[in-house]
Amino acid sequence: MSVGAALEQLLRLIHRRAMKLAAMPEDERDPHYDLIRLSCCAAAERIGQSPDKAAITANDMVEFVRALVGIIEVGCGSDQRPGDDRPAASSARHFGSRENGAARI
Repeated sequence: MSVGAALEQLLRLIHRRAMKLAAMPEDERDPHYDLIRLSCCAAAERIGQSPDKAAITANDMVEFVRALVGIIEVGCGSDQRPGDDRPAASSARHFGSRENGAARI
């Protein structure tokens, strides 16, 4: 698998996870963030990062997911519930689409 394909797959996975977290009550999210942190730390160590660097990488990833959840919550507004795959009436564009000006990697 190419680096670009792996990155694209990872971003889709993160996006799906963020959508699921946004649909949860805020007080139930921390255990899920902890699982993301543990998974990312283990993966970073498997690819050769030192334990200290892997912990930093994992924390950065959790903060990225938290930021995505915040964006999803703000973007959903009142006409669409997080986790609802139907496009909101006011926005048919999606994350990473070419029509919103985002470049494809």
